[in-house]
Amino acid sequence: MTLPERTNEMAGVYVRGCLELAGELGLRSINLRSKMQETDGWQKKYLSDGLHLTAEGNAVVFQEVVSVFNEAWLSAAEMPYDFPPHSEIDGKNPEKAF
Repeated sequence: MTLPERTNEMAGVYVRGCLELAGELGLRSINLRSKMQETDGWQKKYLSDGLHLTAEGNAVVFQEVVSVFNEAWLSAAEMPYDFPPHSEIDGKNPEKAF
């Protein structure tokens, strides 16, 4: 079996499949690919290496997730944390944060 190419076009095929499945299951979904592509130069602005998000890319994800929460009358600020904020974890002694 030949694996599909890792291209933006194939990513679109995958995204459409995920969105379709979410719809069939009655789940909310966010089309981050389309949202990011609304911005000129989105690949360099939102992706550090073509896959991993930059700080600006993470901000888009955060804004979109919070928007979905707000539409469902959920407040991200009032949700409990399972883990401490990343900024409070000492990389040399991470267990102290838990």
